[in-house]
Amino acid sequence: MIYLDTERLLFRSHEAQDEDEFVKMHTDFEVRRFVGGRAWPLEEALRRFRNGYLGRPDKTYGLWATILKAENKYIGACGLNSPPNEPAPALGYYISRPCWGRGFASEASDAFLKDGFIRLGLEHVLADVEKGHAASEHILQKFGFKLVSEEVIPVSGRVISLYELTKDAWQKNRDCRTANGYMSSHSPARRPSQR
Repeated sequence: MIYLDTERLLFRSHEAQDEDEFVKMHTDFEVRRFVGGRAWPLEEALRRFRNGYLGRPDKTYGLWATILKAENKYIGACGLNSPPNEPAPALGYYISRPCWGRGFASEASDAFLKDGFIRLGLEHVLADVEKGHAASEHILQKFGFKLVSEEVIPVSGRVISLYELTKDAWQKNRDCRTANGYMSSHSPARRPSQR
C-alpha cells in the first residue's frame, strides 16, 4: 500500500524485496548506535523484518518503507507511530547510512508532520532521541519541537530526550521558514490520490 510521497521519496508498506536493505541498515552499528546502542544480529534483523515489518504498516500509523524514487531503492523507514499508552503519535525515522546527509530524514519528517497536522488533525506530535544524537536533535529543533523531559535508562546510562511539537508551533515555524526561504525545495507530501 502506498501511503504518501514527496518529490524524491515514496512511503509504502514493507515488501519482501525490502528485506536485504532493511537487514543491512539494522545490522549497521552506526545506524543503530543511537537507538538501542547496538546493531541487531543478522537473525534478529531477519526475524524483526518478517514478523514486525513485512506487509506493514497497512493503515495510517507505523514506520513506512521509505523508497528513493529515482533508484526505486529502500533507504529506510519513517512515519508516525501511535504506541499504546502514549498521549500522542510519535515521529520516527531510520535512514540507511549511505543516504545520510542528503536531507531525506528532513524531507520525510516534513511530509509526516504535514500529514499528521493537516490531514489527520493531530494537535501534537512527540519524538524521542538519545541525547547526543546531534543530527536527529537538529532535525527536531528545525521543525520546532521543544524538549519536554529526559529519562536516564538505568542499565545503560543512556539519556533519552522527549520532544513535543504542537500544531500551533508547527504552523508558526512553517510560516517563518517559508517567509525566510528555508523551506525544502522538494515538493510537499501528497496522498497517492493527489497525483
